[in-house]
Amino acid sequence: MTEEQRGVPLSELSLQQLGELQKNCEQELTFFQDSFNALKALLSRNEKSISALEDVKVGTAGHTALIPLSESLYIRAELSDPNKHMVEIGTGYFVELDREKAKGIFDRKKEHIAKQVETVEGILKEKRRTRAYISDAFQTKVQAQLANMNTQQS
Repeated sequence: MTEEQRGVPLSELSLQQLGELQKNCEQELTFFQDSFNALKALLSRNEKSISALEDVKVGTAGHTALIPLSESLYIRAELSDPNKHMVEIGTGYFVELDREKAKGIFDRKKEHIAKQVETVEGILKEKRRTRAYISDAFQTKVQAQLANMNTQQS
């Protein structure tokens, strides 16, 4: 591994550089935490869609049900065919599918989102570890400077 690939040891950075590095690390950590939270919310909405699909399963033609348009908005609707469902397959794109195909779409989405959550979770752990290393290096540098100032005053 060459010197360029290894990077600079934290102990060689100044307090200002460590402070900037810590700030950047915090920003990245915030970004990934927000991404993680958004993915978890998406996973929850997908679970609710699967649940709604199962709830409609027991309906019969002509049955009236509350259909979720969002987490807090439901409309009363009459089922013309309880086996046909409108499923969002992309941003604003809907397709009519039978129950099994709709469930397949939701299951694939769930699997994909779960993988993304796992990936972001790993990144978060690494970023937290990096933040701890930077914080330790910063504290060590501050203590060393304080000790140096005390010995110079004596």
